[in-house]
Amino acid sequence: MNKRVDLIKKVPIILALILIALLSLTKLSPVTTDADTHVHTIEILDREIESVLKLSAGATGVSAAISLLPGDSCTPIANQFADLVKYFLVVLSALYLEKYLVTVVGSISFSFIVPVACVILAGGILADKQKIRELSYKLCIAAVALYCMIPLSVKASEVVYTGYESSLESTLDSADKISVDDSDAGIVEKFTAWIENAAITIADYVTDLLSRFIEAIAVMLVTSCLIPVLTVLLFAWGMKLLFGINNHTDTVNIKLTDVLPFAKDKED
Repeated sequence: MNKRVDLIKKVPIILALILIALLSLTKLSPVTTDADTHVHTIEILDREIESVLKLSAGATGVSAAISLLPGDSCTPIANQFADLVKYFLVVLSALYLEKYLVTVVGSISFSFIVPVACVILAGGILADKQKIRELSYKLCIAAVALYCMIPLSVKASEVVYTGYESSLESTLDSADKISVDDSDAGIVEKFTAWIENAAITIADYVTDLLSRFIEAIAVMLVTSCLIPVLTVLLFAWGMKLLFGINNHTDTVNIKLTDVLPFAKDKED
């Protein structure tokens, strides 16, 4: 009799958990996967993508222009400018990955993890098992942390990128001065004359420009690769602490009778 009374008391809680799971699937998931929800994050990523594309095009243009200069003294520098493009490609791939994951992680968190956590919590309540209930709470925390991971990473990257953005623009302006344009056949002569008026050698100018491009790559690698990787590692460390994972082989041994008490009679 007491078991039936306890079960009746648990029914409203179970129904509430079912409702939460349905709301997560039908309401939260569509909102978190909508691009309009992440307008600011996507704008930051688009701004960085645009800068990477400009830097890549600038490096290619500078390489082409230097290769046309008289003499072979700057040819190795032209080759190094051409090699920079592959690093920009890595940065660009990382930025596009972040841009797509912004909406994907919302679906993973609220279409899968939260509903599963609700089901586990319902089973823990029915079985009156504290460990099962704790597991469901941890899954909910993991879902929220996973959803917030990329926006927080992008926000941290924005701080670094904003502080260096003016320097990036200066580098691009310098590169534009020696970019090759088919419509301007005298671009090399104009660049050579400009160098002479500036009272510096061509080698010194392109070497300085190369160092600035390398610095730009370093900043973009930090903002688009290093910071996201550190964020993922921080998330993994947090999950390790949350779920109590250690270096030993741990197994979760939850029997059917722990989740569904009425299954015990069938086993007997």
